[in-house]
Amino acid sequence: MFHNFVNEPDLAQTFVVTCCMLGIPFLFMGLQSLKIKETDRIEALKAEMKKMGYVIPDRDNSIMEWDGERCIAEEKPVIKTYEDHRMAMAFAPAAILLEKLNIAEPQVVSKSYPNFWKDLTAVGFSIEESVQK
Repeated sequence: MFHNFVNEPDLAQTFVVTCCMLGIPFLFMGLQSLKIKETDRIEALKAEMKKMGYVIPDRDNSIMEWDGERCIAEEKPVIKTYEDHRMAMAFAPAAILLEKLNIAEPQVVSKSYPNFWKDLTAVGFSIEESVQK
């Protein structure tokens, strides 16, 4: 799949996670603004996807490409949100294919979508809150 996200960069995180989870190789361009959002979303995506077993190279501060390369996934990955609402929202649908998915600091979604978790449960997602020790 090829797409230039220059006009809608905020969708890129969701597309990266979704394509990897569905095994769809991609080349995404126009991602330069992801480096200057709440976090460096390119580096954050690479780090968190690696926890789930996906190796995603980037180049030129604006391109991410996945050719299907995998690595050993963490047994129980905890997806870090980097205080970025879109990180939590982009990774949540991965729970459709994963038995369990842990997202750290899920409350970050309140910035843009306060009812996100409530709405997911309304469509059948099972969500449990855990207490970090």
